[in-house]
Amino acid sequence: MFVAAVALALFGFILTLVVDVIRRDGRKIIAALEGRSWVAKPSYGRPVTIRFSPRCTAEELVPMSQPGLRVAA
Repeated sequence: MFVAAVALALFGFILTLVVDVIRRDGRKIIAALEGRSWVAKPSYGRPVTIRFSPRCTAEELVPMSQPGLRVAA
């Protein structure tokens, strides 16, 4: 009987905590579950173009293989 009373008290305590969290942050939780963020704001303005020019060519990126250092597989 004592174990049942302790379990019921623990269940009530946990239920109280869950209800309090839902009461405080319920709308945020629902928005997150729906995929909407309260923090993200739409960005206004035009898109930005980024230009990239590599400093070296593709041939410089591939190391030259030295036949004398290769090991037969």
